[in-house]
Amino acid sequence: MGRRLLLFGVGIMAAALAAWALSSANDPYPLQTGTGTSQWNPAPLGTPAQAVVLYLQPRPGDRIELLGAETVGLPPAVQPGLFLSRAVIGADGTSTIGEAREPLEGAVIEAPAGAAPGPEHTVGIVAEMTADQAGTYQLTGVRLRFRTNGGFEQVREGITTLWTVCAADPLPSCEPPDGTDP
Repeated sequence: MGRRLLLFGVGIMAAALAAWALSSANDPYPLQTGTGTSQWNPAPLGTPAQAVVLYLQPRPGDRIELLGAETVGLPPAVQPGLFLSRAVIGADGTSTIGEAREPLEGAVIEAPAGAAPGPEHTVGIVAEMTADQAGTYQLTGVRLRFRTNGGFEQVREGITTLWTVCAADPLPSCEPPDGTDP
């Protein structure tokens, strides 16, 4: 009887963990959700272009350790560097993300318990690409690996700004083909 009860308990725990894993797989946190934007950058060959392509915002009381990230949608020969950019708050209270950059891997972002969501706790993932061959390159996603509050490693994929780089010499035009963003 005790063995059956133990097996039943283990089965219930396994089902609960599976249900939790399935429900959390649909939660995009800590990636911000929304309709997003598009950014088109012309770039001379050999000159870096950059854009904030993904925004993250920790919930109050959360500590998120960034373990790494990789790009989605670009050929292996054209891989941008990915950096973390924390908000820079100006004297007038405005915030800018994308100016200050630091290594992404190993960075920690957090919001104190009880903190109201705000720009001071929002960070961005900056992509910087230097194209060596002429072409049009589009970054369609970032796959982020992270750990929340010391828990297990998680992976989320998303994009806040669909980024297109048009590289050539001389400086190319870089407009959407039909004049509108995708």
